[in-house]
Amino acid sequence: MAKDFWSVLNMYLIANIAFIFGFLLYHQVSTPKIRNLYKSDLNHKLFTKYIIPEYFIKIAYTLTLLVVVCYLFTYGKLLLVREDYIPEFENKFLITIAKVISLIGSIILGLVHNKNKYSSWFLIVVITAFTFATGSRITFLILMLYFLTIFQMSGNTKKNKLRFLFQIVISFVFLSYLISLRQLKEHGVVPYIATLFSEDSDIIESVAFNIYYSFIFGVFATARTIREADPNWYYMYVSLNPLPGSMVGWPEVAENLKLTKFMPFTLHGQVFKMGYSFLVFFFLLIGSLFSFFEKKIRKFLINDKKRTAVLFTLILSLFIFYSFEYHLRSAFRYIYYAYFVLLSVYFFQSLWRYIPKKKTQ
Repeated sequence: MAKDFWSVLNMYLIANIAFIFGFLLYHQVSTPKIRNLYKSDLNHKLFTKYIIPEYFIKIAYTLTLLVVVCYLFTYGKLLLVREDYIPEFENKFLITIAKVISLIGSIILGLVHNKNKYSSWFLIVVITAFTFATGSRITFLILMLYFLTIFQMSGNTKKNKLRFLFQIVISFVFLSYLISLRQLKEHGVVPYIATLFSEDSDIIESVAFNIYYSFIFGVFATARTIREADPNWYYMYVSLNPLPGSMVGWPEVAENLKLTKFMPFTLHGQVFKMGYSFLVFFFLLIGSLFSFFEKKIRKFLINDKKRTAVLFTLILSLFIFYSFEYHLRSAFRYIYYAYFVLLSVYFFQSLWRYIPKKKTQ
């Protein structure tokens, strides 16, 4: 076991070297203008106190109401208690709408926090409560976007940074709690809260394990993945395929990529298992991609598009987080999400240029 552990650490070292080399390689092949962009100090661009229009709070109330309506129309009483984590019901598109609106709403609530503090708190609690009742990990993203927006709006102060650090820690503990809820026999807001006060519940131990798993056990999970996984190129093809899982046979493949019922293979374990050549190539590619997106993020910051820059930072951070705990496919999809968002930004920017503008007299 000790030999496996040191072998995994050696692979992590090679992966990090390949990542850094890929990052620097993209940097070096860039034009001098782009290289200067990497050297720019953009800390002053991270904090801005916007003048928020009064009607934003009305938008926040409207979005919150829409979230509540969407969940009531789909889950209904199942928000309180249900047997299945994800029940069968119609109008699933309403759940997707609710999730998207929740993310948008969390940003708007963060923007209005300074002017409408109590309303902001109340509405984010409502959105979080309904999302929490579904057991979805998007609850964590909602909180992070809310805290991040408030952080940006509160200035470059030590107090603000310490508060944000505390909020990150609390959010991460909450995420570990959310992950632990999936193993319960019953789901919904009632059993989710009740399990905290039940003497027979092991939820506290489960949360502690998830925290341990994220920071430490990921290395051991990777070692076990290497030991139990097969170097299967078909699995790699399915894992990296951007098409929906149902179209490429992912549900069937996913069943073969588990250490236990609740513990999937890790991205690192899957990549390491394919050999050193693939390991180096993969992390060279990841390093180059991160260098590319750093360039884009810096450009967005220079052009005062801080929200877009933060969004890309969050998406790429999720890739890193998921890579220690989940399959290659589960983590790598965030790279595709980043490209999709980037293409969407380009599309709407191009569309905006062709929209007729009202001429001023």
